Amino acid sequence: MDIYCDYHVHTEFSSDSRETMTAICQAAIQCGLKEICLVEHVDLIPWDKTSGFFKPDDYMAEVERCRAKFAGQLTLRAGVEVSEPHLVAQEASALLRAWPFDFVLGSAHWIDQSGIYLDRIYEGNSPEFVESEYLKCTLKVAEAGDFDSLGHLDLIRRYRPVGLGPFDTLAYADLIRAILRTIVQRDKAIEINTSPLRKGRKAASPDLTVLRWYRELGGEKLTLGSDAHYAHDVGAGIDVAIGMALEAGFSRILTFERRQPVWIPL
Repeated sequence: MDIYCDYHVHTEFSSDSRETMTAICQAAIQCGLKEICLVEHVDLIPWDKTSGFFKPDDYMAEVERCRAKFAGQLTLRAGVEVSEPHLVAQEASALLRAWPFDFVLGSAHWIDQSGIYLDRIYEGNSPEFVESEYLKCTLKVAEAGDFDSLGHLDLIRRYRPVGLGPFDTLAYADLIRAILRTIVQRDKAIEINTSPLRKGRKAASPDLTVLRWYRELGGEKLTLGSDAHYAHDVGAGIDVAIGMALEAGFSRILTFERRQPVWIPL
């Protein structure tokens, strides 16, 4: 299956990656991708220890260098993944006005202001509390964030301890449907994020059930992303995401240029 694009890739301009942009671009070309979008983390909330890491001037300079270096081999889009955009609306707006980003991913990464990330948040909390709170935070992002696509709608499935069994989509149907209705009403996209598959989970984020709900509610806009932080993960699972999209009834996906959608047939 032709994996045209990967719209969720990180480099050393994100606090949790050490890969150079050159290495990422080379990996994308090697696995047959035609287009990638680098959505570097923009963490502006005060309880995030990496707040302020992203340097847009250095990032955009490197994007331009790599665009020239790989011209004719790879389309390279500049993007950001804004964490909790509804909580940092003023700061995020200033950043997005100042730089010519192609794409903005809006994501939830926290359930409270404790500074405890999702990989440890189940410790001392019930799974029902953690998962419902995460989805409530995602709903707030969907309702008020400035973004083009909603990232990893149910990312919490990636961090659910294996001993608890798989994340139960149906248990949170009302919350998830509220998120999807909001996305449709605001004419935004949702992402199929394949990173849970690399973590041994049985489904992407979100799963096929959620994609079908989204379609039933009138949703049409999808982006696909591996959430790669390492060169060897670029494009990973995108073929699975395409298969999921087709099975759920979608016939096209979105890419972006200067935040304007471009439809790509599947």
